[in-house]
Amino acid sequence: MGILVLYLVKYHNDQKVGMINDNTQRDRAEVHRQAIADFGGKPIAQYGSYGEYDMAYIYEMPDETSLAANLHLTDSLGLAKYCKTIPLIDQDEFVESLKLAQNTNTNYRSATAE
Repeated sequence: MGILVLYLVKYHNDQKVGMINDNTQRDRAEVHRQAIADFGGKPIAQYGSYGEYDMAYIYEMPDETSLAANLHLTDSLGLAKYCKTIPLIDQDEFVESLKLAQNTNTNYRSATAE
């Protein structure tokens, strides 16, 4: 399995105007599905939204370099006002990470702990 990602994007208003006025640019999920596949990724889910973000994507990329390349390209096109990329792990991995946190000897402490 590669890297599972949640990608949230807020488009610039002028880009949204373009999507409204140009039927070929309206389905951004289709555009993103192709861009993800171009870098060897696998689209899993795409959702339109309203409010803070316009779109939410969940997809898998083969490795960090492919993910970074995809995000560099997306950023360089100037479509997004801002975006957020969140790596995801499945529930079993999350539970294992909690066990690892519990069982790892470390001197790492809160700055305010007594």
